Amino acid sequence: MANFYASKEWVILFPPDVPGIKKAAEDLSQYISLLAGLADGLVQKPPALMDAHGPEPSDGLPLIVLNCDGYGPERNGFSWRTGPERVEIHGESGRGLCNGIYGFLAALGLSWPAPGESILPASQVANLRVYPLSTAGTGAGSAAGNVFAPSSWKGNGPAATVPWKRFVPAGKKELQYIFKKPNVFVTWAARRCYDALVFPLTAFASRRTGRKLEEMRKAAAEYGMSLEAGGREISTLVPRKFFLLHRDSFRMDEGRRKTDHHFCPTNPGTIDIIAKEGAKLFRAAGQTKVFHLWPDKGADRAWCSCPTCRAFTPAEQNRIAVNAAADVLAKVNPGASVTFSEKPDEGGNIPLRHSLFIMEKLPDE
Repeated sequence: MANFYASKEWVILFPPDVPGIKKAAEDLSQYISLLAGLADGLVQKPPALMDAHGPEPSDGLPLIVLNCDGYGPERNGFSWRTGPERVEIHGESGRGLCNGIYGFLAALGLSWPAPGESILPASQVANLRVYPLSTAGTGAGSAAGNVFAPSSWKGNGPAATVPWKRFVPAGKKELQYIFKKPNVFVTWAARRCYDALVFPLTAFASRRTGRKLEEMRKAAAEYGMSLEAGGREISTLVPRKFFLLHRDSFRMDEGRRKTDHHFCPTNPGTIDIIAKEGAKLFRAAGQTKVFHLWPDKGADRAWCSCPTCRAFTPAEQNRIAVNAAADVLAKVNPGASVTFSEKPDEGGNIPLRHSLFIMEKLPDE
């Protein structure tokens, strides 16, 4: 197992032209200072941040080198390796490099259980200056050893894209908690290696929370994270307030129209409501480029059984609905995409719009 000597006079070289890097690099510097302070019982000066494009320091100082490939943020893989006088953290993109920085810190034993909280590794020996590196940290994968470095180096292997990690609030109480301290939450999410934060469409449409979300979008961009809209919100496209005057737009179950889940996707009036209400919601989300329209939790198959809809399976009705939503989104926000939930081979012969993508497993499952 490799060790990291926190109390050395480290210098961090980072690429200043890569968006979403500086905040994480500053975090790395501050945490190394804290680890060294734990070891010494003193306040340790944080490692200096220097431009990686300039000449490396010639005075023999130990270096932490941050670098990344030029891929887009959808490539979030990383690798890191360590030696006695040099640490290299590499990302496929700026987003991947952020994950690599926090994966490295997690491998040192740091953790962030909740927004605003940090847990530092406990020193097991008096005046300990050396911290062991595990081969697994938050989002770090589990490959042991290092196939491209001398035997004196240890790390988690070559960069490999890890699954895209999305934070989806659990409910209204969690949303309220997040909106009280949005910037604190964004910092926590970056440290936990979330790649995107998903918020309800209705939160973007609200004047109060919409402003907070735009603040959070800017804060998230400083870590290369993105904001996405939606979740289990396909029912939002047909607001329940329309039930009194547009009863036929809601799903039929055992001969009766119900408001509990989803709607009747084959009714032309339903498509008109989606066109109007969907446009409002999508427009309110501004520059958001990824939307999620997943079925109500625990009610994936609770679609309509009216005479027309009976010709289609629940999964096919779901496709009809998300196709209608994708048509609206294409007019309001060209280039944006929509994810929806579907198990393999369930969608029948109904073709999908080009902006639709299937998620077989949802983040909250």
